[in-house]
Amino acid sequence: MEPRGHETIDHTADMGIRGWGATPAEAFEEAAAAMLGLVAERSALGTSSSVRIQRRARDLTGLLLEFLNALIAEADVRALVFAEVAVDALSERSFGWEIEATAKGVSMAEARAALLIEVKAATCCGASVRRENGERWIARCVVDL
Repeated sequence: MEPRGHETIDHTADMGIRGWGATPAEAFEEAAAAMLGLVAERSALGTSSSVRIQRRARDLTGLLLEFLNALIAEADVRALVFAEVAVDALSERSFGWEIEATAKGVSMAEARAALLIEVKAATCCGASVRRENGERWIARCVVDL
């Protein structure tokens, strides 16, 4: 398997997503890419708009859900469709974990031809962030469509 990447996983009524990489930050970016790939054909989108995302949680799995749901909420509130996400910082703090990221995309109107399906939420169903065999990190969950 590639050192870094993402995939979707068929689930009964929704869709599983999984991202992996050498670090938790890469796994988070790839999980976000898998989710965004459900929303739109990302290669057809530009990156003229940018949004900063900051979230905190007690553990990495909670942070993954906070992060993905923040992407969904920001896209909805700002009427944007994100093409890419970069994790600028992911660190352990005294309270738990914190992530800072930048999402880039275009307006909903500009993305209309590339839209696929609506992702409503990242759920705790099957959610985990873990290191596999002491090597790569995997971030996964089921998203509600």
